[in-house]
Amino acid sequence: MSHTYPYAVAAAFALLIGAVGTTAARADGAPATDLYVDGASQQCLDSGPGTAAEPFCTLQAAADAVVQGDTVHVTATTMPYQPFTISRSGTAAQPIQFVYAPAPSGFGPTEVEVQSPTSTAITVSGAQYVSFSGFDAYGLGQTALSLTGAAHISFDSGMLVSTHTGTATTTQPNTVEIDGTSSAVTLSKDQVPQSSGWGVDAQPGASDIVATDDYFHPAQGLGGIHADGVNGIVVTADSIRTNCGSAVDIEGDSSGSIENVVAQGAGSTPDTGSVLCANEGPAAEINVSTQAAPHVVSDYNAVQAGDYGVDYQWAGNPYTTSQAFNQGSTQGAHDLDTPSLDDATGLLKEGSVLIDSGDADAPDQPATDLYNRPRTDDPLVANNGTGDGYVDRGAFEFQNPFTLTEATETPVQGPGPLPVTASADVVNPWNTQGVLYSFSFGDGSPASTPSASTTADHTYAAVTTSTPYYINATAQLPDGSTRHGQYNSVVTVNPQAPLVPVIDAATAADQPDSAMLTFSATDPWTVTGSLVDFGDTSHTLQFAGSAQALWHPFPAPGTYTVTDTVTDQGGNTVTVSKQVTVGLSFTGIIPQRVLDTRYGTGAPKAPVGPGGMVRVKITGVDGIPSTGVSAVTMNVTDTHATASSWITAYADGTPRPNTSNLNFGAGQTNPNLITVPVGSDGYADLWNANGKVDLFADVQGYYTDYASDTFTSDTFAPTTPTRVLDTRYGTGAPKAPVGPGSVTTVTLPAASAQADDVVLNITETGATAGSWVTVYPGTGGMPNSSSLNFGPGQTTSNLVVVPLSSTGPKTIRIYNSAGRVNLFADVQGYYDNLPQTSPYIPVTPTRVVDTRYGTGAPKAPIGPGGTLRIKVTGVQGVPQGTAAVLLNLTGTRATASTWLTAYANGATPSTSNIDLVPDQTRPVLAVVPVDPDGYITIANARGTTDVFADLEGYFG
Repeated sequence: MSHTYPYAVAAAFALLIGAVGTTAARADGAPATDLYVDGASQQCLDSGPGTAAEPFCTLQAAADAVVQGDTVHVTATTMPYQPFTISRSGTAAQPIQFVYAPAPSGFGPTEVEVQSPTSTAITVSGAQYVSFSGFDAYGLGQTALSLTGAAHISFDSGMLVSTHTGTATTTQPNTVEIDGTSSAVTLSKDQVPQSSGWGVDAQPGASDIVATDDYFHPAQGLGGIHADGVNGIVVTADSIRTNCGSAVDIEGDSSGSIENVVAQGAGSTPDTGSVLCANEGPAAEINVSTQAAPHVVSDYNAVQAGDYGVDYQWAGNPYTTSQAFNQGSTQGAHDLDTPSLDDATGLLKEGSVLIDSGDADAPDQPATDLYNRPRTDDPLVANNGTGDGYVDRGAFEFQNPFTLTEATETPVQGPGPLPVTASADVVNPWNTQGVLYSFSFGDGSPASTPSASTTADHTYAAVTTSTPYYINATAQLPDGSTRHGQYNSVVTVNPQAPLVPVIDAATAADQPDSAMLTFSATDPWTVTGSLVDFGDTSHTLQFAGSAQALWHPFPAPGTYTVTDTVTDQGGNTVTVSKQVTVGLSFTGIIPQRVLDTRYGTGAPKAPVGPGGMVRVKITGVDGIPSTGVSAVTMNVTDTHATASSWITAYADGTPRPNTSNLNFGAGQTNPNLITVPVGSDGYADLWNANGKVDLFADVQGYYTDYASDTFTSDTFAPTTPTRVLDTRYGTGAPKAPVGPGSVTTVTLPAASAQADDVVLNITETGATAGSWVTVYPGTGGMPNSSSLNFGPGQTTSNLVVVPLSSTGPKTIRIYNSAGRVNLFADVQGYYDNLPQTSPYIPVTPTRVVDTRYGTGAPKAPIGPGGTLRIKVTGVQGVPQGTAAVLLNLTGTRATASTWLTAYANGATPSTSNIDLVPDQTRPVLAVVPVDPDGYITIANARGTTDVFADLEGYFG
């Protein structure tokens, strides 16, 4: 297809294009010179020679020194250059060229930036045969590029910006201004991302102006390209997106062509009162005046006005479709109404009507697009254009979408030497044949030889150190272009090592029935799978990879063996096991009396007879939850016994165990702290063996197996028994017996900030009268309950659990009712919510030792200073590694005043659990740490004494 125009555009620009890049000698015989500008160089000097070693600092210095045939290499710097004016000229054979040069480091801007807030960024005044390549001209409220009396000027592959200042009524400068005395100007492959007036304004008298392969996005202010009275305005292969104004506006006595242009308006009505839109009425995307219309050719364009404006206005007539435009003007026979651009980027997408539908013979149609990419035939789109048939409309040529998304490899890690197979992941919609693939492996080895295979094998010999190896794939297409993987693949070569799976477990008081399990593995290979058996008969989990963390609920308190069978890519399989204990968490309360047969509290007002049993309501009483209570801790006291006997505590509705919790003689008053399971009906039972006896009980706390938002629960942290009070020696209080009605305050220095309750063994001795002692928190009132009841001259001990204040010092108070008495107390541990604390697991009460009958130990009492080691792990499922056990420990048949101390191993602590006088039988609940071998130790101080102990539970 050919056109005839009343101007000589082709000849003029053939001369210009042929002249660019020549190396002919100057007219004076001197060779062409290379000048250099580097504003960031410490050696730059504007009065210097402008050499590479001593460059100019400013562009103006170079513009003043340049002569025909010179090429000015301008280093791109992070700071923009100051504006400059070029007035010197080259010739057709020896043009002057300003070209972008990268920074010496190889990093930094990819174009030369010239910026000015006060004047035009680049001015060409009276100069001829000058070209610019790779320049960005920023006019901050100013013109970016101004040409006055200039000829044969080209501005290629740059950025032209003129920002808007002031108000909507303020006159705004045009981004590119070409005055009426200028000619033969080419703007090619430039981007105009913002304009204030016109993006390009060619004034009356200008001639031979070409805008090709440019991208206006978006054109604001007055619009895109404006020519008024210009002889030979050629607009070809431009993409122009407008927010307001026209994409192309040709006025006055102009001539020229508009071809292969994509003109697309905003999708919504712009605000004509805003500072960005200076026009005051509807604008056509392509507007050609009545005077210019006979001398302008318009065809092969894609035009789509926004909601504001029309597609065409030709010779004063508006047209809203290409069909109407062609019928009314005989122009635009091949125009399209739908640009089909790919979102705001202006790029094309597969199937667009713009592809392969342009006019290859359009005036000044470039061979490459905005990004210097060649014209490409899309085999999925019919060739509807002229000439070769596959020129796309606009500034963008749709390229072969062949893509290497990434290079993958198998395996991604392993022990060295490690053979891997790399694969190129390819997207090839055009089914391009003859592609050759090669891989770089990142270890210094040569890239693989290009081949048709999308895979390549490689063996890594060296172990990776600080960084892994990166594999990248490259594809060479038959058209000579290349594609590189968009994402690198990473290979890690590890030292030889075994597969070592690890199970970590943690419990929390607020989720007592669950454990936080973390499954991981160290392995030079990639872990491919993990099969977990939780040891609760019904739960397994399979997952891929080496790390997984989860809360797992177990069906009941106890110790479970969790196993993890791990496999890796090297074909290895290893199984690891870990015992995990879940149990009950504890909530301490201010002691509440729930039973007193003397007064009919919680049961009939009558002593419990021989073989008799009293049911004690636990749940829903005095602030204890009505559901979720698994066990209760309460202080049970016998009094008025008519015969030697014992009390057995157990869950209501369950078989009575063959153990005891409270042993006593006739006429005694004996307290003992017990922890007993609660039946499903919320009751606990107390059974009496012989005679009649009154019982009273004070609840000190309860255990639960589920989390609750209504109460705070804790787990147990045993400590080395520590004496915190002894009024006999002035430990923790004055050295004097405690008088009647006196309160002794004891500070607990070892308590953690998170401790909510303290467990301590309290002992009285030397009482001058029958009395009782209450141990209660350091803040608040005294409860109506007792912790220790005793007669004159007795030595009695008991385990107590006392709530602690959440703020301030951790203190407890001890009240003595009558007479004078010495008191001493030993801390056994704390209940708190720290991660290292242990849940409680009740077991069926089991007698683990009885020296009277040779149960669990020789049939012989413990002698003076003697010790007895008792194996507790393995009994009723108590696992190895248990922190502590809960025992009901009873001393009997003592031959001298003595005390018993229960502990793990090593030196005997200076504390006691039971204090005995000859022939006395005394029980006490004891929390005893377990040594690493699974034993506890009981030491006797003086004389000989028999011991029997019942295992009640353990702390995992």
